[in-house]
Amino acid sequence: MKNPVKITYIVDVLDTEQAGTENQLIKMMNGLACRGFEISLVCLRNHPWLEKNASSLRCDISVFEINRFKYLKTYFNIIKLIRFLRARRPDIVHTFFPVSNVIGVMAAWMAGIRNIVSSRRDYGEWMIGHYLLATRIANRFSRKIIANSHPVKDLTISAEKVANEKVAVIYNGIDLTAFSNITPDHDLKQRLGIPAQNKVVGKVANFRPMKHHHTFIKAASAILQTRNDVDFLLVGTDAGGGHLRRELEELARSLNIADRVHFTGQQTQVVPYLSIIDIGVNCSEGEGLSNAIMEYMAVGIPCVVSNSGGNPDLVQECRTGRLFELDDHETLAKIIVGMLDDPQQLKKYVANAHALLQEEMSLDSMLSKYDSFYRGFVSPPRKESIQTLGDTRKN
Repeated sequence: MKNPVKITYIVDVLDTEQAGTENQLIKMMNGLACRGFEISLVCLRNHPWLEKNASSLRCDISVFEINRFKYLKTYFNIIKLIRFLRARRPDIVHTFFPVSNVIGVMAAWMAGIRNIVSSRRDYGEWMIGHYLLATRIANRFSRKIIANSHPVKDLTISAEKVANEKVAVIYNGIDLTAFSNITPDHDLKQRLGIPAQNKVVGKVANFRPMKHHHTFIKAASAILQTRNDVDFLLVGTDAGGGHLRRELEELARSLNIADRVHFTGQQTQVVPYLSIIDIGVNCSEGEGLSNAIMEYMAVGIPCVVSNSGGNPDLVQECRTGRLFELDDHETLAKIIVGMLDDPQQLKKYVANAHALLQEEMSLDSMLSKYDSFYRGFVSPPRKESIQTLGDTRKN
């Protein structure tokens, strides 16, 4: 019997299972462990969430406090990490997040690890100054960079000056079974004060500047000038300490639509809210590959999203949904009104979106692609290659 492939993941911190990258990493580690891989996790900072939830992760966990570079102890911990990797000898080290994509890559190289992979999962919010320079240096020592969408791959090639063949695309995966047979939660709609007959346009996203919630609020105002049977739902917590939500609430009040815009705050169970949404919106600037959009699609919610970041890999114009240009709230409003008036078109978008997820972005599809990718590092080359949406997209 062959020895299992040993993979060590290195991350800055694991402090939630709700955020996109963290959620995908946990699914990947647990899923690959079930497929016979030997998984270990290294965090460069500890967190109470990790201590509380360690038993739910099917891997060994080690923490090296490497996050405060003005302290001498940090550099001793880097040496400890190098020694740890040298002793463990994983077949592959795969890093996530900006600090790990530098420190983790360099530590793995100094430990003599041959197969080093780093990740790009956003649209480069961190790509400034010393981070970008350090990442370009570290890229010399990684064999491959995995992006989660084609726009993220293109940005990586452009900003980090790496060769096209060094960057591969493997999409996020979603467990479609978790979103099947969902029925509308009419009681929730009533508790929110939304009339039973009204349509609901929703946006699931934590409040951060790059999410552009103000575009959603302005579009809501424009829609309500045309139709009076629509309410608007914002699901998410304020990552800015509360002031972003307050600004949005004030914007809604200034537009005289505060009674039609419902802020739910953070929700650990988002499915009940998805169940009452008729159209899902994403206004973000530079998403890598939005898990929220994937959840809309999995539930059967037609989508309208900004033509930004990795969104077009998910929402193909007039096939799996609709696109609008970033911050163009007037066009967003017109598209939503048109979609509400054309239920047959919505059914087409929903069917095509679900087929796309099933073929390219199911959890099993993601795990199978990573399985093949990792095994290709430690086995003789195969004829088949990893396919991504760009290889199979229908025109």
